[in-house]
Amino acid sequence: MARIKIPIADLRPTQLTLGMSEVTMRAAKIVNLSPDKREAYLDRKALPHVIGPGKQIFMVDHHHLARALWSLDIHEAVLGDQLADWSDLETKPFWRTMESNGYCWPIDADGNRRPYAAIPLHVGDLTDNVWRSLARKLRGKAFENLDTPFQEFIWGDYFRTFMSRRLIEFQFELAADLATKLARLGEAQDLPGFRG
Repeated sequence: MARIKIPIADLRPTQLTLGMSEVTMRAAKIVNLSPDKREAYLDRKALPHVIGPGKQIFMVDHHHLARALWSLDIHEAVLGDQLADWSDLETKPFWRTMESNGYCWPIDADGNRRPYAAIPLHVGDLTDNVWRSLARKLRGKAFENLDTPFQEFIWGDYFRTFMSRRLIEFQFELAADLATKLARLGEAQDLPGFRG
């Protein structure tokens, strides 16, 4: 069954930040795919979503893919599974329901909780989160790769308590080595994918 394509501009993000290094890697992968392979890849990475107030479509995963497509002037993505229709809710109850179901992340790159209204209206307005990029690099290595919503953000918040943005930006490999050791500490035991 063919999936529906949708303009990326019509998709509402459900987070404030993303890892720009992952966006760059995804864009490089996409640009090197043949048209047929690109279509198959986008179909496999179809965007799960929730229908919200005003029948707007809120993507709950694959923000990095949508941003990579946008950066390549590819203005459509493939719409995946509809996880819920909460279009009958007012804005505040909608966002509370989204968060309680693990479908949004209203935390900024500095680890501060922000009002839901701070979540950008377009994927092109999401800002960089270097701690999320660090956690993505270590997923499956320093901690198990689980299907937990926002797993990299959770680990990134943990790593933020031990290191500076500057370390990650200027000595990424050193930061990755340090984060790998930090992931084994007992105080990380409640994080998703903890190995010990």
